Amino acid sequence: MTIIDSLGMLIARKWIAGENLEHALREAESYNSNKENVIMNYLGEDLRSRRAVEQNKEEILKLLESMHKRKIKGSIAVKPTQTGIAVSNRYFLKNYSEILEKASGYKITVWLDMEQYRYVDATINAYLKHCKRYRNTGICIQAKLKRSFGDVKRIAKQNGRVRLVKGAYKYPSTIAFGEKVEVYRNYLMCMDYLFAHSKDFMIATHDESIIKIAMEKERENNKRVLFGMLKGIRPSLASKLAWSGENMNIYMPYGEEWMKYSLRRLSEWEHAKIIIRSIIRD
Repeated sequence: MTIIDSLGMLIARKWIAGENLEHALREAESYNSNKENVIMNYLGEDLRSRRAVEQNKEEILKLLESMHKRKIKGSIAVKPTQTGIAVSNRYFLKNYSEILEKASGYKITVWLDMEQYRYVDATINAYLKHCKRYRNTGICIQAKLKRSFGDVKRIAKQNGRVRLVKGAYKYPSTIAFGEKVEVYRNYLMCMDYLFAHSKDFMIATHDESIIKIAMEKERENNKRVLFGMLKGIRPSLASKLAWSGENMNIYMPYGEEWMKYSLRRLSEWEHAKIIIRSIIRD
């Protein structure tokens, strides 16, 4: 077994909620008992065939039904490339609508994740096309991208829901900030705008300085927002926030594609640093 394989297994144990749905549901129930909601994500991305997309969609629909039956407190996240955007935009819109329709009946929120840059416009357009009809959906926006403040404004003006992250995909300097301080500043600028102009959004970060500022803004604006973290990253901090009364949401990926997911995370330096730090400390 190679070092990469060993690291992949280590990541899988701590950051992946099992290989199958039952494992993930039991983990979700454990988080719920600790006052933490979950964002469940069935692993699958960059799918190029309708057959693979249909298999992913069926699992996602099964996940929604199971969360409803087990009374899991939380939401789900889906990726555009696992719901057909690489096949065709029309096919993606059809599958996204079908998932939202079922989730709406169960009153479960569906977060649309953000992926490679070439899909950003199509992802945002799809979200805005659906968010007026389906209030149970939100979208991930990456502060790393230079365009994101404009996207946040556009979404907020249409009463959309943003899950704000720093972002870890690799992008050229022409479209993304390269320095951590630049990403930090853009995150705060986007967050400020959301506090001023949005009723419902999520601050998804492990950065304690940002969390502290967000909590201060909650008091200043008399507004409660959502917080989000990845499973296995800063669990003590997440638990502390949950027990203090904050609405904490743990992003929980699961599925047989855990190795592919883990290796991609390791290849993204920003995520790799988070993972390495979390191994050393809580």
